Amino acid sequence: MKQLVVIGIVVGFAGNAMGQGLDSALRYSSSGIMVQRMRLSITAQNIANISTFKDEATGLPYQKQIPIVEATADGVRVKSIEKSNEPFNRYFDPAVPQSDENGYFYYPNVNLPDEMTNLTYTESMYEANVSAFKTGKALYQAAIDALK
Repeated sequence: MKQLVVIGIVVGFAGNAMGQGLDSALRYSSSGIMVQRMRLSITAQNIANISTFKDEATGLPYQKQIPIVEATADGVRVKSIEKSNEPFNRYFDPAVPQSDENGYFYYPNVNLPDEMTNLTYTESMYEANVSAFKTGKALYQAAIDALK
């Protein structure tokens, strides 16, 4: 993801006209900001549901959600949000009301250390995109000031 956004900005600055390049850079950065914001939201939702043992809609434990990101002509976008196919974690305790006939109960396939790593990475990418956007905005302002 980081390489895609940086490459997009470099290509944007190397455009034919300065205004075109800056427009592209701002579009790439803003799309990156929106994608990272969505990823942060989904990661927070995964963490918040780490102890949801039964989803009312499916009757299963909460399934980790994963955003699928794709490149577009204007940067990146969230193509879809899919549920993880990883198996649910299980624990043997026949005394728990959610236990099945074999005495196991299942809990979400959310791994807190993985989610925290994802959160840290996504936050860094969000900050990088904000920084790139601010740089593009400053360059726009410098170009406008030079024309005065």
